[in-house]
Amino acid sequence: MKSRHESPPVQVEIANVPKGEKEAIFRNSKNHSPIQQHYEHRRWPYLLSLPFMHILTLYVIAKKKIFNIFGFPGPGINTLWFDGLGLECRKVKEYATTWKAMHIIYNHPFPKRLTIRGLIDEFYWNAMNCPALRNRQKLIKQELRSAISQINDDGGDIRIVSLACGSGEVPIEIIAEYKEKGKTVKALFVDIDAEALERAGLLARHYGVDNQIDLCNMSAHNVSEICREFQPHIIEMLGLFDYLDQDEAIVLTGKIRESIDTNSFFLTSNISPNIEQHFLKWVINWPMVYRNPGDIDDIALKSGFRDYRIIYEPLMIHGLLIAQK
Repeated sequence: MKSRHESPPVQVEIANVPKGEKEAIFRNSKNHSPIQQHYEHRRWPYLLSLPFMHILTLYVIAKKKIFNIFGFPGPGINTLWFDGLGLECRKVKEYATTWKAMHIIYNHPFPKRLTIRGLIDEFYWNAMNCPALRNRQKLIKQELRSAISQINDDGGDIRIVSLACGSGEVPIEIIAEYKEKGKTVKALFVDIDAEALERAGLLARHYGVDNQIDLCNMSAHNVSEICREFQPHIIEMLGLFDYLDQDEAIVLTGKIRESIDTNSFFLTSNISPNIEQHFLKWVINWPMVYRNPGDIDDIALKSGFRDYRIIYEPLMIHGLLIAQK
């Protein structure tokens, strides 16, 4: 890992898996349909659909403005062609910004349902932001494995803190994967949502690794207190930056850097500006803070990191910061 002092534009990596290589992934065949294991790259069908998505976005903006003028609460259904007919789309809108929406998108069953409702859901699941989220899931697993392989644990356990963990799906699957290899990885899952922690506990029991995790109902901003006794080798925080402004992100990253020992890792992510972002904000009710590579670089440098990489999934919508103290 090289020290980064380059002037803009910031150099980034693009994730790639050699053709034919598949990621080992743990799934319960009774509860989950098979999911694609490779990175998803397809853009053109959804670029061609952009005029329709823009029309829907403008319609929803106008609809919400009219509701506001007349003092009505926001519409229950934004548009027939998303959360009206699309029942899974409706769930994503209902759970927008939460781990529940992520769970639906991550675990989407790919076989198509040839009904109007099914086709509307299928269209959204394959528009660029959903594949990008699934790509992010694969990429963070790849980078977690890489970080674990670089830790000199002297034969002991590897310790991970997952901040704003949601359901903890990614680290739990990694823990289960290493358990099968005879390697113990322990984790502390931190979230302000008690229901998310409950889901993480259930998922850990499902994978048989519940004795390797602890749950902490606390804000990620208390990272110094959280890490004092646990002393993690890795802190993973997937997605929280999408809801923090630049100053908040810098302050939190600085706290995280101070909370880890030398040679420990911090892995995080952020969504970048993209052609579907207005659709997400207005039609799905999912506003976020979008950052380009330079913004992520600024967070890393101003928080004190000098040894780090920035890597994007193939659709260039989600970028990861992998920093080592």
